[in-house]
Amino acid sequence: MRGIGDLPVLDWLAGYAPRRFRLDAIAGLSLAAFAIPESLAYASLAGLPPVSGLYCYLVAGLAYALIGSSRQAAIGPTSAMSIAVAAGIGALAAGDPGRAVALASGIALVVGIICIVGRFVGLANLAYFLSDAVVAGFKTGAALYIASTQLPKLLGLEGGHGNFFERLVEVAHGLPDASWPSFAVGAAAIVLFLALERALPGRPTTLIVVGAAIALASVFDPGRYGVKLVGELPQGLPMPALPDLSADDLVALLPTAFACFLLAYSEAISVARTFAQKNGYDIDPERELLAVGASNLATSMVRGFPVTGGMSQSAVNDMGGATSPMSLIVTSGAVALTLLFLAGLFRHLPEPILGAIVLMAAKHLVKVEDLRELRRASRMEFHLALIALVGVLLFGLLQGLLLAAVGCIIALVARASHPVVAVLARDPASGRYINHARLAEVAGRSSVLVLRTAGGWLYFNVDQINRRLLELLAAAGRPIDAVVLDFSMVPTMDLTATAGLRSLARSLARRGIALHLAELRDDLREDLQARGAEADLGTLVSHRTVEQAVAAAQGQAGYSGSQSSENPTA
Repeated sequence: MRGIGDLPVLDWLAGYAPRRFRLDAIAGLSLAAFAIPESLAYASLAGLPPVSGLYCYLVAGLAYALIGSSRQAAIGPTSAMSIAVAAGIGALAAGDPGRAVALASGIALVVGIICIVGRFVGLANLAYFLSDAVVAGFKTGAALYIASTQLPKLLGLEGGHGNFFERLVEVAHGLPDASWPSFAVGAAAIVLFLALERALPGRPTTLIVVGAAIALASVFDPGRYGVKLVGELPQGLPMPALPDLSADDLVALLPTAFACFLLAYSEAISVARTFAQKNGYDIDPERELLAVGASNLATSMVRGFPVTGGMSQSAVNDMGGATSPMSLIVTSGAVALTLLFLAGLFRHLPEPILGAIVLMAAKHLVKVEDLRELRRASRMEFHLALIALVGVLLFGLLQGLLLAAVGCIIALVARASHPVVAVLARDPASGRYINHARLAEVAGRSSVLVLRTAGGWLYFNVDQINRRLLELLAAAGRPIDAVVLDFSMVPTMDLTATAGLRSLARSLARRGIALHLAELRDDLREDLQARGAEADLGTLVSHRTVEQAVAAAQGQAGYSGSQSSENPTA
């Protein structure tokens, strides 16, 4: 494992060939052409001044280039993260734009701290509680929720409130007051987006649409017809500073920040893995967590908001030919030049164009085919996806995400609470003990019952395991003198489960049945010995095979009692 001071940037810079800069420069400029207008839209979606999105791209890529292990991942604001921020700061900001910016930067600050502290306490594993099924359902729900937030902008109405359904009702009630010129501008942009997607796949079509909109708006001045414009963006680079928030504010932001952390890391690691697999290299998950943390800390210092690895941005970067994080440095440079010299270009950009950009991004989040595949493959995972989808629509993005994460944990615990207990029988062909259900015929009717459990023995499942073992013993249909438990698939056992195993051994002994353990791991044997389990289980031996345990139970001479040197240490 690398030390925190051993930065990956030193590795890729040391072997960086000048000829690669041309590829990275093209990729970085392509990414900037895509990201600059999109970042304005995402900032608006988050309820922040559009320039906040540019501030994110100004510094996030620089921080990621220092620490991140992916060569193609692009980090910045995303639609899902933006709507999460909007949900978290809405009530706290109370309509004050300056406070909204400070709160959003505060969320990024806390997300960064959680990532960096989490790197050293194993918090990275929490992101894996969001399974692919949950992410598919969440993204589909998020796409619909995001669409409902952009309909008012497309129609020239005031922003709505509440969940997905409440927002739709508000839009329906507001239709008599809609600005049809605004709708015409937004609808034309969507049609142009769809046409360009088909005609120019993989190209920075967002830049084309935004450029055309700015040019036309400069000539026809849609503001005269009630179409809202982005207006002047602050020119110049932001001065780094901590968010102006109290400790109470930061505490109030913790639930939102933790949900954003889950969303940020799960999305970033998925993006990094996708492009690492495509391009044939490995990534370091812990480095990715640090990189996401550093990027969020950087954006918090320049009045930005939480960022993560975006799939669409990364795809643009990859298609542009990026070979290293140098492309992100080029993108940051292009954003800096825009803030210094080109910010005035966007004052004529109609706001419905930003709504159209977000709607097109939301379209790519919809995972209907993934949901269909889940329904065919696994009903449980399909139901988890539906929980995520419906949770987002009914309760909002953050609550839907957390509800789905809780659903995953409940499903995981439910599975662990009822581990599979299989009856084993000797395969005449190989002489090994395998699941008797896989054998056409079970040879003989031994007085030794061989069973195997899968998964850890824990306080919440030991009673279920013991009950199932006794049921199988009763169903054996023959006199049983000994039970052999195959522990090859048991990685751990807590104190309560140890007590349950000892109780089972005593209960069987009272019935004249001996209990033997096979394939016992070294560490598990040591734990059982330290807890005094040998008083009820007899002498414990590591790695004794099922065949040796059965022979010992039958009183045969095939087992010498010593550990084989050929057995690997578990």
